[in-house]
Amino acid sequence: MTIGSCPFQAGIHAVDELHEELRTRGAGVHEAELPDGSPVWVITGYDAVTRLLADPKVSAAKADSTTGFRGNKLPPALDANLLNLDGDAHRRIRRLATEAFGPRNHAAQERVVIDAVTELVDGLPDSGEIDLMNGLCEPLPPRVTGELLGLPRAQLGDFRNASAPLLRVNTGGDETRTAMGIMLRLVSDVIADKRREPGDDLLSAWIAARDGEDRLSENELVGLAFITIVGGFENTISLTAFVLDELVREHQAHAREMLDSPAEFDALIRRLIRAAAPMNYAIRRFPLTDIEINGVVIPRGHTVLASLRSAHLDPAGAGRPDVVFGHGRHYCLGAKLAEMQTRHAVRAVLHKFPRLSTIAPREDYRLRPSWQTYALAELRMTSA
Repeated sequence: MTIGSCPFQAGIHAVDELHEELRTRGAGVHEAELPDGSPVWVITGYDAVTRLLADPKVSAAKADSTTGFRGNKLPPALDANLLNLDGDAHRRIRRLATEAFGPRNHAAQERVVIDAVTELVDGLPDSGEIDLMNGLCEPLPPRVTGELLGLPRAQLGDFRNASAPLLRVNTGGDETRTAMGIMLRLVSDVIADKRREPGDDLLSAWIAARDGEDRLSENELVGLAFITIVGGFENTISLTAFVLDELVREHQAHAREMLDSPAEFDALIRRLIRAAAPMNYAIRRFPLTDIEINGVVIPRGHTVLASLRSAHLDPAGAGRPDVVFGHGRHYCLGAKLAEMQTRHAVRAVLHKFPRLSTIAPREDYRLRPSWQTYALAELRMTSA
């Protein structure tokens, strides 16, 4: 079924309604147009989405497009990142990155998270109107990811500003190209600094892999740092903000009762993370051969977007693994770190403020202008 550009409306609150309509209309497989006019297939429903994302006959590499897909037109060094790779190159780089975010490093990462959360929450006003977006949600992920990577703290704002346009509606425009040029310079400068003076951080470890064991090319090194920054910043900001908003609106009393029961509190946060699910779509895919989904044949190399939001809404997904952080071999490496930041941010806010109130219906909040995510652009509350 051809549906034009309607699945890619940016900055709307009615995203659940939009994706549920796509899921329940026809076969749940639709031909559409991206905002730049290029053709795309939209796949919906839990079973179809999870099968697609786990299918070895479907690639994330732009080189496998047969329709000339170009995406954000990143510089080559930034383009060589995990979201644009598959096959042996993806497995090799992901194995290295997985070590950095694996369980043996969770305790050290949690100390970084707690320190950052404590400092930011301590800086919030004790009462009155509280700007949780600018005071906590936005600065927290850059602080944590920056500390783990070894980015200079004085430049975290520059990295944040350079990463933000990637998830805005006008991807591929002059603003994005300018921002990516800045990002390339920032990442390259930090790598050069780390080569001269290595530290106890991820970038230094990845440089050692590049220069010692030669497991990473220079572009792969830059691309790995880039995607860690973008993924670590933008998605975690959206996740933390929504969970805070939802908890205060619907679960505040219950959450406060569970503050002394870590297991129960953590389980509540995980449920709210599943409800938040800020990503509307997984990164685009390209079939390596003609594939059939729900009786519809999608030709080899055509661009395919999987609607993660429709999978969350599908009753068929009840009791099965969620797809908040994706599914299959491109599952988000930083999922545990994002959950950790959200959990500690919420806990610290509840401890500091004995009673919080939202100041407007969620539908009155501004959203970030993106069709890829459902992300609040503001989050203000009041405390007596």
